[in-house]
Amino acid sequence: MTTPTPIDPDTLLDPRDAAAYWFARAHSARMDEAERRKFDAWRRADPAHDREYRRACGIWNASGRLGADRLRALVQEPPAVARRPATARRRLMAGLALASAAAVAAILPRWLAGDPGYAAQYATQPGQRQQVSLPDASVVDLNTGTQLSVKLYADRRVVELAAGEATFSVTPDPSRPFYVEAGGATVRVTGTRFNVRRDGDAVSVAVDSGRVEVQAGHWWNRSQVLLGVGQGTRTVADGGLAPPGKLDVGNLLAWHAGRAVFRDLPLSDAVAEMNRYGHAPIRVSGADVAGIRISGVFSVDNPQAFLALLPAIAPVRVQTGADGAALIVRR
Repeated sequence: MTTPTPIDPDTLLDPRDAAAYWFARAHSARMDEAERRKFDAWRRADPAHDREYRRACGIWNASGRLGADRLRALVQEPPAVARRPATARRRLMAGLALASAAAVAAILPRWLAGDPGYAAQYATQPGQRQQVSLPDASVVDLNTGTQLSVKLYADRRVVELAAGEATFSVTPDPSRPFYVEAGGATVRVTGTRFNVRRDGDAVSVAVDSGRVEVQAGHWWNRSQVLLGVGQGTRTVADGGLAPPGKLDVGNLLAWHAGRAVFRDLPLSDAVAEMNRYGHAPIRVSGADVAGIRISGVFSVDNPQAFLALLPAIAPVRVQTGADGAALIVRR
């Protein structure tokens, strides 16, 4: 009897195989700093690498919640197995066993298998909004600077939100759950209307109608919240989720009408929101100005109106540079 030959990830030409390998290694608690750097380099080397790894994470999240005993079993060292000739994929499974995560790898291919009946990618430029109708009669509204992909399978509907913000009006179908994968978070519904926003690794979810389930965090310590109408959650620093909280979803979704609603908001946050829409940048001159709080309803398509109104509602004035950029200073 002998142990399997460890897999060299550089020999895995299929990004899905490599993603499965790195997923298992990353969750095996045995990855050292050198291997972590190699893993990070692999993800940066090709957008397809990062996309397949994030898909593997999302598929694992959606595959169901495991009990504590099952989770502990995932990190147990498997017994040695007889070495035998193997295909690249079988060798991958052997390498994953050596990485103490063969169970993870066994689940991934089952979820990855099969081709979608419909697949499409959508994107909006800064300042652009777009509405798309899907073949299942669901509707997606994309806000400024949004990138997402849609895949509709016979048994599930999957959206990957790479960046930006979108509102999903999902046609009910209990036999085909609707998943939105955004970074480390997964939203699961069968039919409802909800909003998902992704700023880098930060993800927030708000529900306008129906109920949704949100999961996030490390696979061995997964956070889960159930949201009803008028509730929302967001990811927190440790990768988990904040408790459900009440939201004014109508104000949050005002971007559908080209509006931003600010209620007692720090000026720096209001400026950051206006800058999302791709106009000449607006800056604040310092912390004393950034902390001024404002309220109002503003057009995201007309930042000049926002700047013109500011001196009337806050102790500031606006300076405009030769490049068109605006600087807000204390009056």
